[in-house]
Amino acid sequence: MRYIIYGANRVAKDFLYIFDELDIVCVVDDEWDGKTFEGYPVFREDHFREKTADEQIILCDFKKETKISRLNQAGFVYGTDYLYEEDFFTQLDSFQIPKDRKLVMWGTGAIAKWFHEQYENYCFEFYIDSYNRAENFYGKDIKKPREIRNWEEYFVIIGVEKDREIKENLRDLGLKEYVDFAGYQSITGMPSELLRKTIFDSSYYDLKCNTMQNHLEILRDGHTRCCCTTFVRQNLDNIFEKDPHALWHSNLHKVMCLSTENRTFSFCDKNLCPLFVAKEKEEIKKFEEPYHKITEHPKTLVLGYDSSCNLSCSTCRKELHFAEGTEQKMVNQITKKVQEEYLANCNFLVLAGDGEVFASPDYRKIYEAQNCNPNYIRLLSNGILFTPGNWEKFIRGKTGKVMLTVSVDAATKKTYEHIRRNGNFDVLQKNMEFAADLRKRGELSYFRMNFVVQRENYQEMIPFVRWGERLNADEVFFTKILNWGTYTSEEFSQVSMMEADQITPKPELKEVLAHPVMQSKIVDLGTIQFAHKIDDIGIVENYYMWELEKRGGKLFT
Repeated sequence: MRYIIYGANRVAKDFLYIFDELDIVCVVDDEWDGKTFEGYPVFREDHFREKTADEQIILCDFKKETKISRLNQAGFVYGTDYLYEEDFFTQLDSFQIPKDRKLVMWGTGAIAKWFHEQYENYCFEFYIDSYNRAENFYGKDIKKPREIRNWEEYFVIIGVEKDREIKENLRDLGLKEYVDFAGYQSITGMPSELLRKTIFDSSYYDLKCNTMQNHLEILRDGHTRCCCTTFVRQNLDNIFEKDPHALWHSNLHKVMCLSTENRTFSFCDKNLCPLFVAKEKEEIKKFEEPYHKITEHPKTLVLGYDSSCNLSCSTCRKELHFAEGTEQKMVNQITKKVQEEYLANCNFLVLAGDGEVFASPDYRKIYEAQNCNPNYIRLLSNGILFTPGNWEKFIRGKTGKVMLTVSVDAATKKTYEHIRRNGNFDVLQKNMEFAADLRKRGELSYFRMNFVVQRENYQEMIPFVRWGERLNADEVFFTKILNWGTYTSEEFSQVSMMEADQITPKPELKEVLAHPVMQSKIVDLGTIQFAHKIDDIGIVENYYMWELEKRGGKLFT
């Protein structure tokens, strides 16, 4: 079938970006003042008189009523002569929920509640939970798995974060993933659902960020994302379900990239990402610059799949944790895949977004691998193991620039050793002197110290800046504390130094932020947008590169 696009507008531009393999004849729009649109000839509406039987009209627009009326008056019939752009969306999905199945959700916790409130069009027969003793959830019965006999009548959406055990239980019952059940992220991450969210989003932000086109994060259990996990919560596909090329060039990734190309940033957390400081949402704009294509391979690779760590920080976990058993087996499998399939094409490597880079045997396998020699490496560490011996093992054979970011969160021994449990402030200070010396000699290209602001440490922000200045650090970076499931809502409201809106600092924090030392050239307020220095942002090729170059100069050349 050949197609005529009805409407020269941003919806049509987005549609053509995603469905670039359709046989498009032309574009029709009386209001378009150019001769071409996205490379296709543009005609007036009277061109519809020449439509042939093997041509179908695709109506593209935010509001369709007027166009529909004109097509109907011309004698065209919906479904035969013309379709809507959204009629094509489900072609992007790798699976469909069977229409003859009743929906049930496994889970009655925070994820299930969030899903229920965000996706009201999903109606569940009942909920499944092995532990919840309540009788109902959102007015529907809660059943235990053993109470269900006729599984074939239902399609199960798993509404919990750690779903590996539940999936195994369902497989043991003879059920198949994507036929009889799927995780909630597979549902919310359907390309059709995500495309609908961004293509009909009329927002516009005066910002150009190409991060999603070149950035891949590999996380626990092989999950992936195409931007910083703090700012974008939507997963891409799993590395165990698709090979690197299929994952990177998937419909899902393409839709995510569209959200930055059309400047809606529909999947970005604007309250957290520093790129949106002083960026107000505007009405949709008509612009003609071309949309970028996705790079052949991810050039930036961020690894955060091993939570093994020598510390048990209060903001992160309750106790020390090192991968073992089934978890360690999974970590080993991811390491093998990274080494064999992802590492060689990496230009900028970030180690490690989860756990401690020098405490994980698997992260060591990565940086000691023969094919690990990217042009740029960023180390994320808690600093306790950043010793001359570990540095020597790490740097052996490396020729690229190395940048170090150390999470500290305090400026005194008492506060440090209470927040960063199992840490030793005396050892940390010694190692920070070593890092400062490496920076001075040029062996480190960049040195940054991080500080997560919370009730217990906010009064140490000023001495922390002064410590960074004494070390000649390139940057001291402050972020507001986030709740990663470590605290109850009540506990978090006491720990956080932000008001309930999570944007406005509490009065005592405002007082600290107003101190002259907080205007030091090395200070960056990160996710604390109040009083944040407004950066002159042009084109951001990659967020992590931009973040480092704000204070570190032209590191990536």
